[in-house]
Amino acid sequence: MIDLQKLKKNEFKEAAASSIHVCDLDGQILAELIPIGNWALKNDELINSFMKWRNTFNRFFVNQSKVTVQSTTHYIKNLLIAQPNRIFFGIYLDNELIGHIGLDEINSKQAQLDNVIRGKSGGHTDLIYFAEKSIIEWAFEVLKVDEINAQVLSHNSIAMLLHNRFGFKLKERFHLKKVNNQNSHFFETCNEADATEKFYLDIIEVKKSEFNL
Repeated sequence: MIDLQKLKKNEFKEAAASSIHVCDLDGQILAELIPIGNWALKNDELINSFMKWRNTFNRFFVNQSKVTVQSTTHYIKNLLIAQPNRIFFGIYLDNELIGHIGLDEINSKQAQLDNVIRGKSGGHTDLIYFAEKSIIEWAFEVLKVDEINAQVLSHNSIAMLLHNRFGFKLKERFHLKKVNNQNSHFFETCNEADATEKFYLDIIEVKKSEFNL
C-alpha cells in the first residue's frame, strides 16, 4: 500500500499535481479530488467551507455538535492530516472547492468511506456520484483494498441512494440513544430496549467483486 502521508503536501500546487481525476463514463474530466495536507491549514476559505458544510448537514452525523473555525482547524490538522491511515480530498471544480470526500481506517484489506458532502452546486448534475466512483476505484486499484464500508444514519436517504448505486449492502444495524452534551447532543449505539431514536446507524459495505459502475 502507498504511503498516504506523502500525498499530504505543504503547498496547494503540489497537492493539485497529486489529484485524482473525477471522470464521467466517457472519460471526460469533470472535477479533481485534491488531497488535504498542510496547505489547507493556510486556506481560510477551505476551513470556513468545511465548517459551514459540517454545521449545515450535522443532522446526518452521529455527533451533532456545532463546529467552529478552531475545532475545524484542529480536525484538519490532527485527524485528516496527522492520521496515517486516513486520506481526505477537496472536490474542486474549475479551481473552486465545492465539496469533500475521504477514506478512513485504511488497512491492507479495507477502507471506510468518509464525509461525502457536496457543499456547492455547479458542474455535472451527477458530480458527487462520479466523485464517489473515482475514490472507490482508486481505493480498489491503488490502495489494493478488497472492501469499502461506510457508516450512515438510516434516515439519510440521499446518501443511502447514492451508495446503493455502487452495490453497497447492509452489513450491520445498530440502535441509537440520544446523549445530551451541554448545548448539543450526540448518538451512541445501544440495545433495543435503551433506544430513543426511530432511525439507526447502518454499516454498509461493497466488495471489489460486487462493485457496480
